[in-house]
Amino acid sequence: MNLRRYTIKKLLYFSAAIILISIVAFTSIFFIQQKTSEHDKELLLSLERLSQYNLMMQIAKDEFLFRDAFNNQLYKTGNSTNSSKFDSLMSKTQDELSLLDKSFDNQQIIDLKKQVVDYHKSFLNFKELVIARGFKDFGLEGELRGKIHQVEKTINLKVDYRLMSQMLMLRRHEKDYIIRRDTSYLRKFSETVQTTLLYASNHYGGVKSEVAQQLIDYSRLFQAYAAIDARIGRNDNEGALANLNNQSKNYSHSLSEISNLLTSKIRKTSYKAYISMLMLIITISCLVLLIFAKISGHITKTIKSIQSTVKKLGKGELPQPIKIKGNDEFSSMENSINDLTIALRNTRDFANEVGNGNFYSEVNVFGNTGELGSGLLEMRKKLMEVAIEQEKNIKENQRRSWLNESLAKASDLLRANHSDTATLCFEFIRFSIKSTDALQGGIFLVNKDEEDNKEYLDLVASYAYDRRKYITKRYEKYEGIIGSCLYEKDIVFLTNIPKDYTHLTTGLGVGNPTCVVLIPLITDMDEILGVMEIASHRIIDEVQVEFLRKGCVNLASSIKFFNMIKENEKIITQMKFQTEELMSSEEELKQNMEELKATREDMERREQELLDEIKELNYKLINVDFEIKTLVKN
Repeated sequence: MNLRRYTIKKLLYFSAAIILISIVAFTSIFFIQQKTSEHDKELLLSLERLSQYNLMMQIAKDEFLFRDAFNNQLYKTGNSTNSSKFDSLMSKTQDELSLLDKSFDNQQIIDLKKQVVDYHKSFLNFKELVIARGFKDFGLEGELRGKIHQVEKTINLKVDYRLMSQMLMLRRHEKDYIIRRDTSYLRKFSETVQTTLLYASNHYGGVKSEVAQQLIDYSRLFQAYAAIDARIGRNDNEGALANLNNQSKNYSHSLSEISNLLTSKIRKTSYKAYISMLMLIITISCLVLLIFAKISGHITKTIKSIQSTVKKLGKGELPQPIKIKGNDEFSSMENSINDLTIALRNTRDFANEVGNGNFYSEVNVFGNTGELGSGLLEMRKKLMEVAIEQEKNIKENQRRSWLNESLAKASDLLRANHSDTATLCFEFIRFSIKSTDALQGGIFLVNKDEEDNKEYLDLVASYAYDRRKYITKRYEKYEGIIGSCLYEKDIVFLTNIPKDYTHLTTGLGVGNPTCVVLIPLITDMDEILGVMEIASHRIIDEVQVEFLRKGCVNLASSIKFFNMIKENEKIITQMKFQTEELMSSEEELKQNMEELKATREDMERREQELLDEIKELNYKLINVDFEIKTLVKN
């Protein structure tokens, strides 16, 4: 097939059509893959929401146990904030599982829904047991409190201090058990009840007496309270609480397994889609490459033919005219080349000179007249200008490349983990001195004296002659050259220092360097933290100064960030310590409140006894006075 019969325009249109068809095919495949990926993402997001709901349900469960169980709202309304929150989250979880079951058909989803239902039932059972146990004036605890008050009222009428003392001991064991949930107090309570019941039976009419019956009822209520407390669970490994925790763990484990299964399935599906798309891309690419190879072969063959002639012309040879075939764009080019062959003969010498780089050659081309002759001369001038400008650009690009590379290395150094600010500053000053070929340098940071609250400059890092220097120096905040740099917040650049001027005082000491550069450490928020000083026996150029300036900005930001992290760590540690102290104080306060309440009740009882004794004494005094008056009269 002779492609020279077709123009390059037609061939390019044909190639463009092939490319367009390929793009449409790739776009369709990508759209299908995107839809599949979005569906997979929705499934993963659904599982993520289920995980979040599970975590929130665990929090609501714990909040219900440790807060709502001691709130009157639960026993008045039969519900609480966290139980309602748990029910709402459970409803959302069931709705999410229903949607997930429609999108992801798997037996594990059905099992997971059953686990959720069992989990909810366990929580409702746990809530019912907590409500039945009660708090203060509600449930069994309320009945227990009412019964003990009834017993105490009956015993107070008997005015039996031993019986009262035993009742106080019973109350003590009851409260200790309710507060601590220690089963040893159940045994102590039972023993004290038996002792008290035996005493009451012996002194107040046997087992069927009022006091004995009330003690028996009080003991039965307390045993019922302990039994329902055992059903609830005195710790995480007992009763309904243990069952609820196990349900939560099983649900979390099943949810994790489904998530892993779905992730694995999505990966396999994505891999198959990727392989299918890759095979289709390879097939279409091969077809496109085949067509392009045919067209490019035709174009390349023609271009090589023209190129061969152009090469001969470039070498100074005068080839035979090209044989023209076809009517395409290359035919016009071949005609033009044939026309230029004679004209290029005269430019051979000039082209050789220019090709050899001899831009100052005085070769006479076309008498240096006409468009071609003038153009060649103008080309020679521009080539000379381009060569000079290119040399300048190479040097400038080298300088900029060095600046960017050095800043990148400095940034990597600053991002590394360092134990303290001094180590960070030392690593930076060492890198800066080696990068600028300087001799020595140091970094001064602004510190504050805790005694007089006065700021000063302290040398935290120094480096000289390829080794670390352990020097301790301290200056007033605006003392010397470094103080001036700190005050002006600008770079101080000193050169041409006289050799006989030996009293130039810098932050590093007394000396005669050729060049001294001081750069302030200023953050992006215009906060100055210190000064970096570099001393060198050669002049530090502008690019190196620019590197030092930008590097010091990054160093100041890193120091500021490092100090903020240390301060935050101190605050967090202090807050944790204060939180632990508050929790300990709160527990101690609760126990003291219970003891004070029992003491107050005992004081009220004794006050009433004293009032009764006072009344009795007054009555006896009145009788004695009356008898004395009667005897006097007689």
